[in-house]
Amino acid sequence: MRILSYNIHGCIGRDGRESPDRILEVIRQTNADIVGLQEVHSDDSLDRDFLRKLDHLPYRSVLYGKTLRKPNADYGNMLLLREPPERVQRIELPNLHGGEPRGAIIADIRHNGQRLRILSTHLDLRVKTRRLQTRSLLPYLSQEHCENCILLGDLNEWLPWRSHIRQFMANFDACSKLRTFPIKPCLFALDRIAIKGEISHCEFKTVDSRLAKIASDHRPLICDLSWKNAFHRPLPPKS
Repeated sequence: MRILSYNIHGCIGRDGRESPDRILEVIRQTNADIVGLQEVHSDDSLDRDFLRKLDHLPYRSVLYGKTLRKPNADYGNMLLLREPPERVQRIELPNLHGGEPRGAIIADIRHNGQRLRILSTHLDLRVKTRRLQTRSLLPYLSQEHCENCILLGDLNEWLPWRSHIRQFMANFDACSKLRTFPIKPCLFALDRIAIKGEISHCEFKTVDSRLAKIASDHRPLICDLSWKNAFHRPLPPKS
């Protein structure tokens, strides 16, 4: 299984140019089974057609979670899955003092004979609000709801030694720590993939292609993952 987390910055690249095609090509080249995207604009904007072009990618389930309304388009998170989920929840996260609305998409799927919970999110820039938001996500990680879980998204945690993020990550068995923002110089591990469950193989890496370095202001983050006691199929080829 390959997982991709990618803050696409509204398809606006480091050169200031808006190009859905570049983002789509980066996603296509990763050949990921599960894709969590942040800062996705809906296609009612005058010049954004990213959602329409998703039909060219091999995902049967495209789940959009609007978090706020901007002048020309809805704005939020997206989860792409190769197969339709068994259950989907879209939740609002706590918000202090009128900050930007944040949310999460939660999808329960079956993959190679196992039940998995996928949780895709984009947390707030403010520390106090992030603390509340991580606490609000904990019930969705409980053993009652899922033995195997994948969290992915932009957690906006600039200082990972803060107690609230360490306590939150203690609920997982593996978590990425690779720096993904800004593209150059790459200084902060804002984007994260975290895994909870019986893991037989887990490898994190960033996508460092020439295209990925210009398509957005974040580097795409990948996890190649195998579960114990699952019916395995080969991992997708490296891009």
